[in-house]
Amino acid sequence: MKFELADNLLSYLSAQGAEDVTLDLEEIPSNCCLGRLPEMKISLESPPNSDEYRHFEVGGIRIHLSKLLRTQETLKLFLTGLGPFKKVEASGVNLVL
Repeated sequence: MKFELADNLLSYLSAQGAEDVTLDLEEIPSNCCLGRLPEMKISLESPPNSDEYRHFEVGGIRIHLSKLLRTQETLKLFLTGLGPFKKVEASGVNLVL
């Protein structure tokens, strides 16, 4: 698996004091016939149950990727938002209904 980190991501994580990025699957209940809507949750901390994750180290950052997420060959991590509203986003993850 390949990782691409945006240039400003490492400086943002350093400013936040974060050394871990966790990508997890969160299922949101829905009233429609699907029953649930999968959503990706990104947090800047290590996961509570590390056995349920694949672990990588890239650029001095530990990335914890839920085994429930399906990924493409390359996972891209980048920042969105401005000022205090910045957050980490990812592309290269396929969410399956």
